[in-house]
Amino acid sequence: MEIGYTPEQEALREELRTYYSNLLDDQTVDDISRAHGIGEATKRVWKQMCTDGWAGIGWPKEYGGQARGPIDQFIFFDESMRAGAPVPMLTLNTVGPTIMNYGTDWQKEEFLGPILAGDLHFCIGYSEPQAGTDLAALQTRAVRDGDEYVINGQKMWTSLAGGADYCWLAVRTDPEAKKHKGISVIIVPMDTPGITIQPLHLMGEHDINATFFDDVRVPVKYLVGEENGGWGLITNQLNHERVTLCSSGMPERHLTDVREWAQNTLLPDGRRVIDQEWVQMNLAKVHAKLEYLRLANWKVAWSASTEKLHPADASSVKVFGTEFYLDSYELLMEIIGPRAYVDSDSPESILRSRLEAGIRGTIILTFGGGTNELQRDLIAMFGLGFPRSAR
Repeated sequence: MEIGYTPEQEALREELRTYYSNLLDDQTVDDISRAHGIGEATKRVWKQMCTDGWAGIGWPKEYGGQARGPIDQFIFFDESMRAGAPVPMLTLNTVGPTIMNYGTDWQKEEFLGPILAGDLHFCIGYSEPQAGTDLAALQTRAVRDGDEYVINGQKMWTSLAGGADYCWLAVRTDPEAKKHKGISVIIVPMDTPGITIQPLHLMGEHDINATFFDDVRVPVKYLVGEENGGWGLITNQLNHERVTLCSSGMPERHLTDVREWAQNTLLPDGRRVIDQEWVQMNLAKVHAKLEYLRLANWKVAWSASTEKLHPADASSVKVFGTEFYLDSYELLMEIIGPRAYVDSDSPESILRSRLEAGIRGTIILTFGGGTNELQRDLIAMFGLGFPRSAR
């Protein structure tokens, strides 16, 4: 058995690497990573990528895409993460396809074209102060008033809200129904009166916010799917998000950078850093787990191509991938030593301090898209047939 890319897939990977080497220099990548969300550098580079035809490679041709399969899509996302390209995963890979499958004709016309043109960005409004892991306990209300919904409530950890054009918002439309049955998804324009965004200052460089909705009025035409039928949309979106959270491209770039640094940096006794056995062991550990993550992602991409994506597989990649990210940063930062923790503004920084910024920014992924503790419960239930754990 040979596990690997076909010649056509390998050609796509090389094409992407060449493209990104011309599009992104070190300064641009730093500007993107330090923009705290959807900043000007992010919008500019993504707009150029859309103009160059790289948006929607997996979207159906009827919606302006290239209709490439899941494995080609994985290659695109993997190489994008490796290069540090600002691909809006939530907007492109989850919101867009859900609108294709469940949206009205008006919603498809209103949103899909501008998304592919790089003109629209979404944030996701799910978690609340009392509804995080148990998302179905959400209490943000949307009450029908004629041709509008009136929305009141609060969302926490709203990623990218500061620069988003729309919020993909989960609301409770039937408080009398069982908690999974009374939820709907509404697209909310972020410039609607009554929305307040309160930035949360965290360790990582993220655009993370608490978002408040006070008598926010949204036309009924922004309802996605059926009223009270939102839970299926949410779980479908989260399964796809968990897959794209854990590309192997980002740790691959860091491994390559640190290995080259260790090969070219001398110790006081004249040896290279990489000549030390413990350094070789750290690099080998990262390499081995990186290859496993790559294989796990290939399995998920193949499963998606046969329309047999299993929730346990998506959760497994999410758990392993996010925890491997943290392990890899720690192992690689050990090799560089104390200067790995120096901020990029310091003349003593190494590798533009991307490891230091990365480990702070990656912690959030262990609970973004569903906490890893909950993901382990899902793996046990759906993958191993265990009973639901008591709560």
